[in-house]
Amino acid sequence: MNLNLDSDLARRMAAPGEVEAALADAKAEYRRLAALGSEDKDWPVTGWFHCAEAAQQLDLIKEKAAEIRENADVFVLVGVGGSNQAARAMIEAIQKPGGPEIVYAGNTLSAHGVAQVLQKIEGKSVYINVIAKNFETLEPGSHYRVLRAAMAKRYSKEEMAKRVVLTGTVGSRLEEIAKENGCTFLHFPRRVGGRYSAFTPVALLALAVAGLDVDEYLAGGLAMEEELAKNEGGIAAEYAAVRYALYRRGFQVEMLTAFEPRLYWAEQWWKQLFGESEGKDKKGMLPASMIDSEDLHSMGQYMQDGLRFMTETFLAVDDPGASVVIEPDPDFGDAFDYLDGMDFANINRAAEKATIHAHAAGGVPCTVLRLPRIDERTFGLVYYFFMVACALSGRLLGVDPFDQEGVEEYKRSMFAALGKPGAKGR
Repeated sequence: MNLNLDSDLARRMAAPGEVEAALADAKAEYRRLAALGSEDKDWPVTGWFHCAEAAQQLDLIKEKAAEIRENADVFVLVGVGGSNQAARAMIEAIQKPGGPEIVYAGNTLSAHGVAQVLQKIEGKSVYINVIAKNFETLEPGSHYRVLRAAMAKRYSKEEMAKRVVLTGTVGSRLEEIAKENGCTFLHFPRRVGGRYSAFTPVALLALAVAGLDVDEYLAGGLAMEEELAKNEGGIAAEYAAVRYALYRRGFQVEMLTAFEPRLYWAEQWWKQLFGESEGKDKKGMLPASMIDSEDLHSMGQYMQDGLRFMTETFLAVDDPGASVVIEPDPDFGDAFDYLDGMDFANINRAAEKATIHAHAAGGVPCTVLRLPRIDERTFGLVYYFFMVACALSGRLLGVDPFDQEGVEEYKRSMFAALGKPGAKGR
């Protein structure tokens, strides 16, 4: 079973004919992406479009992951943004038993945050994976230095070589460091940007260390790739077209809503993908997110009765993966007897359905992306769907969905403030 997209409630709030026109343009952009060759402008950044090209070094990844699972108490994933979001979202959502504790580093400049990471590895058997495409980003580079210093107090140079995996672009300084120190080096494909790296070694090693089935995950990505190819972008083109048509009507924020708390980090991944890809040239919807039913008691009020400038996309999960039935308790008198015999899965589903109905009736354009369950294959489907949709959506906006000049601007100013040689602020 694949994903199902229901955009009927959202289409009703677009201008007449706008969705159809945008869909035709989105399909044309999909055809252009699918036909890219080495002479095209976007060729250098679209290596993610074919899952088989993105997924490299699988045998090495599986071998190293087995070693880490056997020997590590703690596995530190060092990366920021696209270098760890895809893996983290899956690991936190699926949570397979066994294996080392996964600790996330390289994603903050907070002294307290760094100290917590160092505390978590103290006295433990530690392996780390440092991910940086060109090894110039401050967060992973600085964290690697302090982690390296902490590990060097306990491990010999030879042992360190076994316990450090470096993931970067071939020819980068990170590859040189790997060669100089005998570390395992994984490829960050040159034709893939960080936020589009979900099917590359950037994510695959951490997933395998966490005990997730990477073959099933990649099969999901390939299944969605094949499905979209059959209909010139299919539901990804539809999603891009609907959100663009709504954007043209003045809707400036898209709220991604899920009634499964396990999808919190998936929403964080989605926010980075769309925020970094579309927020350019003073254009683009602001990506935001909610986890319900908790956020219904805060942001839900605004969604229902606030300004009408937001759209909402629901991630609905058919199989919640658990069952908890409320048993009768007639003697207690808590006035919740109407729930007797109900499963929380059905209660949650009723709340989700009621929210969609209420928000749509209140003037919020609502789209529903229905997921069969939360597992590796579904994540493969979802990641590929959203990456293609984001690329098409950016094209409809008239921006380059693959660069991130705004991010580079803050880096230039920060490096200048820190005194990095050759850095010039503005």
